[in-house]
Amino acid sequence: MEKQHLTYFKIENFKRFDSFEMSNLGQFNLIVGDNNVGKTSVLEALTFDENITRLAYNYWITFWDRGLAQSQEAEFTYKEIQQTRFWEAIFKKAGPIRITANNIDLRLELRPHQQLYDPEKAAIKESVVTTIPDQWLKLSKIHNEGKFIDWQLIAAYFEGSAIPKYNGFNLDSYVPFISANLGYGSELIGIYYQFVNSNKNIRKEIESNLRLFIPKIEEIRPHKIGNSEVLGIILSDSNTLYPLTYFGDGTVKYFRLLLEVLITENRRLMVDEIGAGIHFTHQKTYWKNIIQLFSKYNVQLFATTHSLECQQAFVEALSDEDMKQFQSEARNIALLENKQGEVKAFTYDFEQFEFSLSIGVNTRGGQL
Repeated sequence: MEKQHLTYFKIENFKRFDSFEMSNLGQFNLIVGDNNVGKTSVLEALTFDENITRLAYNYWITFWDRGLAQSQEAEFTYKEIQQTRFWEAIFKKAGPIRITANNIDLRLELRPHQQLYDPEKAAIKESVVTTIPDQWLKLSKIHNEGKFIDWQLIAAYFEGSAIPKYNGFNLDSYVPFISANLGYGSELIGIYYQFVNSNKNIRKEIESNLRLFIPKIEEIRPHKIGNSEVLGIILSDSNTLYPLTYFGDGTVKYFRLLLEVLITENRRLMVDEIGAGIHFTHQKTYWKNIIQLFSKYNVQLFATTHSLECQQAFVEALSDEDMKQFQSEARNIALLENKQGEVKAFTYDFEQFEFSLSIGVNTRGGQL
């Protein structure tokens, strides 16, 4: 596995977690657990970045994509974020969020303006700040010897243009997180034009994968309707161009997944409820296609599911002769909650996971 993929991850003081860690991570990680145990929060935490603006934006967008904020505006504003009390919800209690992953050690603080240190105030004076906010976010990298270095500071509530435009598609504002409720959006057209349309081989690859749900697909073609464009599907036995949405939510989510693998090449992608909307008869082939594609583009997958069928299909897909090469990088991570409300992660490698399923051991998390 490439060294940029995570093998260890720990988050402290984030949302419901006082402290949560996962170890022995692979390239293909399936996270399971009971309702409200924090599976989606783990995916959100994994969108961290070593750049403070990028990290703050990623965490906000995961909040937005899950429908936890509403807006009629094309762009976010700092007032909208302030009204949600977003950062107070992210920090479980007073004190910093601590993120540890491989050789990365970060500390994220929410600091009142009155409590800034003199060097921080001096840095602000050297910047162009039109409004002094009540609170600031500070991200510090931690040196091997335990010293905090390379700190970055931004306003906790972004001002206007600091929030990238969300409608449409902009690579600078892309967040590698696919929420469970995320359906068709106008940004898919932008992704298609930027990563697929001009490359014949990639177009054929996407169309080939879509045959799992659209067996007679001949071509994907952007189609203009009035002042807007939609992604259309041409079938081999019809002259009609069908909108992608005609083929159902599961197909749309799968198509989005195929596109976002291209964006996250050599990085990681978080997918909430990866098997949702996929009929059990397609699950095995679905997993084979995903694993092969993620391997080809060297993308590390972190995905959640509630479904035992999804887990079983994951194992069945990897058991085929042409898939055994990927078994060493497959993991099932079960989240279990103890009586004190602490959530622990138990990692199964492929052999352990396959054996546990075969003898009926609970691999879906629950109570300790």
